[in-house]
Amino acid sequence: MTPGRAVLLAVAIAATPFMAKTAHACAGCRNPSLPMTRLTNVHLAPGQVRASAAASVTTLTVVHEAGCADVSACSEVPVQPRYLHDQDLWPAELRATGEVGLTDATGVEVQLPFRLTRTTIRYRAPDGSPYTPLDPDVHHRNETVAGLGDPWLTVRYGTTLAGTLVTARAGTTIPLGRVQDDPFVLGARGQRHQHIQLGNGTFDPVLGLDLSRTVGPLQLSGYGQTQLTLYENGKGLRAGNRVFAGLQGGTRLFGATSGALGLDVLHDAAERWGGRVQQDGNLGRSELLAGASLTHLFGRSLLSLLVRVPVYRHIVSGDEPPGTLSSPLMLSLVASHTL
Repeated sequence: MTPGRAVLLAVAIAATPFMAKTAHACAGCRNPSLPMTRLTNVHLAPGQVRASAAASVTTLTVVHEAGCADVSACSEVPVQPRYLHDQDLWPAELRATGEVGLTDATGVEVQLPFRLTRTTIRYRAPDGSPYTPLDPDVHHRNETVAGLGDPWLTVRYGTTLAGTLVTARAGTTIPLGRVQDDPFVLGARGQRHQHIQLGNGTFDPVLGLDLSRTVGPLQLSGYGQTQLTLYENGKGLRAGNRVFAGLQGGTRLFGATSGALGLDVLHDAAERWGGRVQQDGNLGRSELLAGASLTHLFGRSLLSLLVRVPVYRHIVSGDEPPGTLSSPLMLSLVASHTL
């Protein structure tokens, strides 16, 4: 076994006992978002084009209480006793990316995300028996929400400093993804509503930095990017800022196949509706994700499989008793070709 393979195996075994499978969660986890993925750090010559597609999927189970312990003093609409929402969600995204080299150092990139979330719901009494709420289709439904998300348009600058490949990006999202009407206004009226958003409805600045360096048999990388939401959209939503950063070490395993291990940190700030952070909305989350990937080169093409698991997860639950969230695994498959 080569030293590089031994390091990857040792880190993978050491991380296994610390994987976080559940976390306290708020009811607002109904608007799921996949962890951000690292942008590519590949040099393109002037006129050179790179096309890629990344398919990502995860599964979530969210269980939380609804109703009132004392129906005589209940302010919910409609008034009903305590019961449980047991919801499964399968968020998925297909993100197509096109990159063009403009000069030896600069280029432009366009990303087109297509988002899909499948949800199912079961209602239970506190003793576990089936329960039929008075408003079964108002908050949750067995449904699939799908459509175009907010595309990204970025420019990038790349150079090599002291043997380190450095790539910086700056750009914006384009608000093309569908945004629902304020679900909290509708929910307060007892009307059917939707928490799952396909976009933010705003032009959000995007910034990124990627560093890569070869040290012996290892390819070491450090990277970070952020998406900032600076104002609310026309329906009153101001999505939370997102920050993503990570470290990765990889090595060639055999032939044209390489493997890598990494740690990613993700933070989503709270969303606001009408300028307010809502108790049942997304109140913010932070995650530490351990990842392992395999990549195989086919000439100018590559195929990569990435598996990420939560080592640590904190979801802000607010003032009400939190429910639980389980999301043990995230998968991404990436294919790219350079023309």
